[in-house]
Amino acid sequence: MRMSRFAALQRAPEPPPWPEWVPAGQRRRQDPLTRQASAAVAGLLVPGERLPPGTAVVVSTSYGAVDSTWRFVSGIGEFGDAGASPTPFTTSVHNSCAGALGELLGLHGPATTLSQGSTGGIAALRWAALMLAAGRAPAVLVVAADRHNQWSSDMVTALSGSRWPVSDGAAVALIEAGAGTGRELRLGCHPAPRVLDGGAQLAGDEELLAGRAAGLARLVAPELLAGWWPCCMLAALPWRQEGALQLREAEAGLCCEAWLGPLNDPESAGPLAACGALPIPP
Repeated sequence: MRMSRFAALQRAPEPPPWPEWVPAGQRRRQDPLTRQASAAVAGLLVPGERLPPGTAVVVSTSYGAVDSTWRFVSGIGEFGDAGASPTPFTTSVHNSCAGALGELLGLHGPATTLSQGSTGGIAALRWAALMLAAGRAPAVLVVAADRHNQWSSDMVTALSGSRWPVSDGAAVALIEAGAGTGRELRLGCHPAPRVLDGGAQLAGDEELLAGRAAGLARLVAPELLAGWWPCCMLAALPWRQEGALQLREAEAGLCCEAWLGPLNDPESAGPLAACGALPIPP
């Protein structure tokens, strides 16, 4: 399979602009997480372009629609159950971003949301591989995104003990099977001179990542981005750089891996090394 397109954005002082394919009515109702994901998706598309209707969508997010959840529970906290507003509730559910993207883009393929913490980026790539292998979709739109408000940023900073400033962002990729443009994507471990990983908060996980990267040029996503969020590995992907790249995420002693490199590169077709998940054939 291949990653045919990629785009990413980091948190900016001002919200990103809405794409033209998001109607005004939806702009008023959607959560900032969906706005951030939509802006990243717009980076994949030529103006006026639409993805194939059967495209599947997977969103990997650790915190979900924080702003909508905050508004919903704040109403209950201030006014009791009668203060539970249906407006923020509809966008507070964890799958709201995936559903909104499917609706806004006119997609009818499978859609799901994953919440797998610091291994969520590769988990989303694995889900895409399963959809393509099963013939459930011609392509999969993979989104790894989180969006904080001040409360959640403060809480995650305090609870995670992060070695980097807590940030957020969005990374999106279009995963397809068959011939075409882009870069080849494989699950598991394959020969590569460089590795990109998401860093780790726990000492044991950091030792695991550093040990697996021994002898390779190691790129640490939160250092490149000057900020950490659980799926930040994909946001730091050096998409335009040539050569093979091992992708790696770890949490609680589990290491998940994928590989990105030139299409049809026989030198990188070596055997799979041990990794945290069973491989799916490319």
